[in-house]
Amino acid sequence: MTTQSHYGGRAKHAATRAAREFVESHGLGAQPQDFEIFRTMDPLAQRQIIRAGMQAMIVERIAKELLQVSLQTLLAGLGLPSSTILRKISKEERLSGSESDRVARVLYIFEQAHEVFEDPNLAAEWMRRPNAELGGLKPLEVLDSQPGYDRVRDILLRATFGIAA
Repeated sequence: MTTQSHYGGRAKHAATRAAREFVESHGLGAQPQDFEIFRTMDPLAQRQIIRAGMQAMIVERIAKELLQVSLQTLLAGLGLPSSTILRKISKEERLSGSESDRVARVLYIFEQAHEVFEDPNLAAEWMRRPNAELGGLKPLEVLDSQPGYDRVRDILLRATFGIAA
């Protein structure tokens, strides 16, 4: 390992640690860079954020900024109760661990779709469209459960590697 890569690794680790500490103290959801911070965290740090609960406003941000859908559409797709989430958003509360887990699934699938389609708008569009491999359901509609998430992830992995259904 060269000195430069050693110090570059330290700087990246320090930046990741600082970002994680910021998110842990302020919650994930309110800051413009939060999606990127979450995406670049290692899986165990993501797990800690999910268990601690993301800020409820992240749901609204994902709906508007990433998926270009209504908040109600996203909540219905994730099987999250509108009244509870709207109350948490208005009171600036955090989501529960299980609510945050469903929200994280959207972030994971969006990132994977973005990699496949190489365009965030195409990724969002794909998540909103009925998919024959999901029995005509939209990918966004099946992320409320682990089997649904696994199926969508499998479809994207096959697309990545050019494997037919």
